[in-house]
Amino acid sequence: MSHPEWEKIGSLEPPPHAQVSMSMFGVVGVIVSIITFLLDIESDAMLAYLLWRQAEDNHGTSSGDDAYGWFVITVVIIILPMVILNILSFVWYWQNRQCLGDYCILHKMTIPQKCFRGVMHLLLLGPLMRYVDTLFYGLRAKRATRHVLINGQPVIRRTPLGEVYAVLQMVIARDAAMLDMLHSFLQDCPQLVFQVFLLYRSPAIMDFKMDSLTVAAQAWKVSVALFAMSWSLVTYQDELRKNERGKQSLGMMAVVVCLLWRVFMLGSRVLAIASFAAIQIPHVDDGIHRRWAYYSEGEGYVITYPVITAIVLSAHWILMIIWIHAQKTNFCAAEDGSRKPVRELLYNVIMGWVHCFCYINLKDSPTRLRMTFFYIIIGLQNTVFISVWYVEVFDDYEALWFKVTIVFLVELLFVLGLCALIGYYAFLHPECRNQRPRTQYQTEPINFPTTTL
Repeated sequence: MSHPEWEKIGSLEPPPHAQVSMSMFGVVGVIVSIITFLLDIESDAMLAYLLWRQAEDNHGTSSGDDAYGWFVITVVIIILPMVILNILSFVWYWQNRQCLGDYCILHKMTIPQKCFRGVMHLLLLGPLMRYVDTLFYGLRAKRATRHVLINGQPVIRRTPLGEVYAVLQMVIARDAAMLDMLHSFLQDCPQLVFQVFLLYRSPAIMDFKMDSLTVAAQAWKVSVALFAMSWSLVTYQDELRKNERGKQSLGMMAVVVCLLWRVFMLGSRVLAIASFAAIQIPHVDDGIHRRWAYYSEGEGYVITYPVITAIVLSAHWILMIIWIHAQKTNFCAAEDGSRKPVRELLYNVIMGWVHCFCYINLKDSPTRLRMTFFYIIIGLQNTVFISVWYVEVFDDYEALWFKVTIVFLVELLFVLGLCALIGYYAFLHPECRNQRPRTQYQTEPINFPTTTL
């Protein structure tokens, strides 16, 4: 390692993949992601089946017609996002080939392996293959090491092949985290709001025989979706840090506290939105012509609460898109660092939807003012939603203890989320930990093309 070029490299900041290592904690994290993905599929399938059974058992009745409608909406929320995600996953495999050339994962596969991944994507299980690839290349990179002498001391360093595996693990894990987050907010988030909405409406659409089983399936789906969304945000944040030079990954306690922060905030937000949307017009025999979107009263029309909720969220979504665009993000940069306006706008639209429910830092700069602005808006919206629900709710939910409990739960979860957020940034954020003295980065030479990963 006496070559002058390598001496120069040894004094530079190590590349991002140098700090990529598949520790036992990392293996557990990938396994948790796999289990969460499978539970998500299982809960979706079980819920869709029970709603279909409910519709069939009440065929020809108003309850059966409603249940058919809920079944169709549930299936659309399940299938459409999965199709989009698997198309993105397949396209990203091909784009990685263009970026990494001979070191792309597709180049390392045999024809049967490529065909198998194609079949998995056709079966809408592409994200699952990415988790498996992350484990595979992470463990291969961990094994592809050798002992070298540096200043007379034996040190373990990766071989050139190990460097290849480390880059592949970093790229695949990053893409898997992004797909996981998209899956959570394109599928789990709408499903979570919709199923909480149905839990409020269940006495009107479920018959007595199926009620307990269907409600249990809905409650299970809500729990899985809430955890999946929170976990996807934590893993996405951690993978972004791993892809930046000089950034430390999250520690175990930081992951736990971040997970609590996300669970509490998302729980409060979803409960407030779903409660507001579930407010019903009283069912009385007054001759009023009713629809789910509106009802007619005399010569006028009154919009129902599900539509009002959609309008409020759409306005919030547009506000968040404008706000994110004003931050001048550059996530979809070209290899030379130039912006790609169309792709960046699409990214801002997606992140704007995510910001309808939670905050994600999209720019490497101080976030205190941005987070304060965001959580003030979210806190006020949640309070207005649940206050209107408290005043307007009726019939089966008019018991004072129930209404007080829901209002208290929304506000309590929000406060607990703020406490977890403050605790994370005050004590557990990676930059709050004591920095160890940096050592020179040494590696074996490898001919990678220059690219933005």
